[in-house]
Amino acid sequence: MARILIIEDNPANIELMSFLLGAYGHTPLSAADGPRGVAAARSERPDLIACDVNLPGMDGFAVLAALKTDPSLSGVPILAVTALAMAGDREKVLAAGFDGYISKPIEPESFVAELEAFLAAAPAASSVPASQPVPVPVPAQAPSQGSRAAPEERTLLLVDDDRFMLGVLNDMLVGQPYRILSACSGEEALDVLDHEAVEVILCDQAMPGMRGTEVLARAAERYPKTVRLMLSGQPDLSEIEAAIASGVADDHYVKPLGARTLRERIDEAFRLQSQRAAA
Repeated sequence: MARILIIEDNPANIELMSFLLGAYGHTPLSAADGPRGVAAARSERPDLIACDVNLPGMDGFAVLAALKTDPSLSGVPILAVTALAMAGDREKVLAAGFDGYISKPIEPESFVAELEAFLAAAPAASSVPASQPVPVPVPAQAPSQGSRAAPEERTLLLVDDDRFMLGVLNDMLVGQPYRILSACSGEEALDVLDHEAVEVILCDQAMPGMRGTEVLARAAERYPKTVRLMLSGQPDLSEIEAAIASGVADDHYVKPLGARTLRERIDEAFRLQSQRAAA
């Protein structure tokens, strides 16, 4: 397992990269600008650093220069992550001293493997060799309206507008003793709830159209005994905290969430739902 620092000013990119790294057993660290990235690198001593080139203020080249002069970080690979696409851009960042180059937009299927290739030894926690692309999990499909679970079968509903994220979550939960359904929007999630007996909902917050807190508020009205969980990597938690305080949501988990932790949280949620059903 490696500790990998992401220096990036786009919150969505940080969320995606952190989620992918966490899902494959690594510990993601992050900084939203150059100065904080340099400070984090010096204090945290990561195993690898992935730095955006086009940072505001102190850009990636300045970050690289500061880090390469620090003897304590001399052995840490530093990768450029950038959307630069002009001829010679790759040569420019390598000539500046970056150890490698990853293009934006990142490819979720290969991102972790690309980073692992620059580690001294690929961490054992990752089941994917550094030379192989990370396999894309296949998202669980929402059931047809005519299919319902057997009365004794427990069911989890995953809600996220990002199909790749749904696939990652589903892959992390494969083999667990419950059905896993998925929905790619709030509207689709409510339709599933109308036709399926669902005990636990795990819902992303930042979705277009209907935000996660609204989905859970409607679910709470219709199905008060369901356990309603939020999963989000957004820095602003005010809406989620208000939803928990009002009883709309039962708990909130921050991305990235490792497979073992995710399974433990879902098991706890099913126990809570059993208590509600028996009350």
